[in-house]
Amino acid sequence: MLLIDNSKYTTQYFSIIENRFLDIAQPFSRKLFTPESYAAHIENETTLPIHLNEYKPVLPGIYPVPARTKWSYDDGVFIKLKKNIKLSDNLTYDSCLKNTNRLLKKSKGKIAVELSGGLDSSIMIGALEKLGYEPLLVGTVSQLYKFRTERRIQEIIAKKHKNVILTESFGKQFTNLLGTPAHFLPCFLSLQHNVGANTMAILRGHDIRYVLQGTAFDTMLVEAMGSDPNQLRWPTLQDNWFHDYTFAPHGTSYVDVAAMTPFWQMFASLRKGEQSDHQKWWARSFFADLLPPELSQYAYKANFGPQWWDGLLSSSEEILYIMEKAHQITGLPVFENFSMQSIFDDMNNGAGRAGFAKLAYANWVHSLHKVGRIKD
Repeated sequence: MLLIDNSKYTTQYFSIIENRFLDIAQPFSRKLFTPESYAAHIENETTLPIHLNEYKPVLPGIYPVPARTKWSYDDGVFIKLKKNIKLSDNLTYDSCLKNTNRLLKKSKGKIAVELSGGLDSSIMIGALEKLGYEPLLVGTVSQLYKFRTERRIQEIIAKKHKNVILTESFGKQFTNLLGTPAHFLPCFLSLQHNVGANTMAILRGHDIRYVLQGTAFDTMLVEAMGSDPNQLRWPTLQDNWFHDYTFAPHGTSYVDVAAMTPFWQMFASLRKGEQSDHQKWWARSFFADLLPPELSQYAYKANFGPQWWDGLLSSSEEILYIMEKAHQITGLPVFENFSMQSIFDDMNNGAGRAGFAKLAYANWVHSLHKVGRIKD
């Protein structure tokens, strides 16, 4: 039996064949880019595995081991060695704030929060304000009409805080793909690397140690919450990509707050027995004291499709180049005679992830080729 212990704060890559963690900067033979490798990647992007047993190796015998996790491996089966999250019966609004304050006191550096104008970031900002913290707020503004409500919330919150920087990070979806950092395995999030890179560039000089973001709130506040919170399909094996490749290299932690074990336990305990709640009415009521009335009394969610569409259009030349280069390197027929229209058709037909998965694999190959990590 193998014991696989990733004690680091970034994803590490373990080879079952070599029985060791691999150098994340190691070169790859172009012979590894096979139809089987590509098919495994497509399946991973479709199923979004949360457990190593679900993951299909894109590279023979190599698995992405999430940060700060331990696993055993025996006879082809992984077992995650962890303490299960247990529900608490005595949590209240006040105890949630006290627990949050206790965790914040353990932090060792300045904090920034992504100010999107949505519910999740507003809860985080409201809690920090309530507890007497003054984080740096990075407001990701958009001029699109569909984001008028988010802009209004951003303005309301920004007026109450001293340290606010406005940026158009979200407008950089699918841009500067040629500048994607080399990464060990293909991942959809690599296609949005410029969003995080722009935020990181803005933070330079502000000595920020933690950037708080709320991706996991969409699971913790939306999904039906049964008696066993360990059954939630979160986080996936891909969710640490921005932290690993955009923020951590600069000494900054990109923290998905709701995915942290103490908050996972709090939300699971508070929402025990709740049904799915796509508009997050439970959270709007429970955290009303922390929120502007526009968020506690009303529900609204903007459509990010137009931003994705615009980003793809503006990057068409780069994307065609990356696909052509991937075909030259791998010889895989899926990259031959690629048309941008296929991505837009997939988006219109509700199958956008298929086109994005193809692009993510090509982007991975190009990122490795660019830094000379593909060998004959």
